[in-house]
Amino acid sequence: MSTEQYDADAYGQELARISHHQHEATDARFTVFPWAAVGIGYEQADDIVAKLEAGAVAGAHTWISESSAPHGSEQRFEDGWFAGVRDVASYLLRIADTTATTGRGRAASSAMLLAHLQQPPSPAPARGPGGDPARPRPWSWTRRTS
Repeated sequence: MSTEQYDADAYGQELARISHHQHEATDARFTVFPWAAVGIGYEQADDIVAKLEAGAVAGAHTWISESSAPHGSEQRFEDGWFAGVRDVASYLLRIADTTATTGRGRAASSAMLLAHLQQPPSPAPARGPGGDPARPRPWSWTRRTS
């Protein structure tokens, strides 16, 4: 069991950094995927992004795989350390393999989303009595005259 105390503030900072990286990745996708509309094709854009993402995970795999237990650790601790490293490295490899082979269709859907976001806003809905937007009445509220 770890003697290190849980630091909620440090964990919050880690989450903020993760969020930053995720937003940067989304921005990068929105930069690459429109290229598909001007010549490289949606499948090729998907392949490029999938390879970049898989490469990033593979880099994390390498970094984890090359880590070692703190100098002077007992043999039992080192054995546990390396077992954990192997488990994490195997998991990262599975993620890299999956990332490299999935993600088809993301460029096309991102292009559609980007086109939708670039459309001018719709006109404001008509206002009904009392200033509420006019809404069709549900069938149960309508009066039947027959």
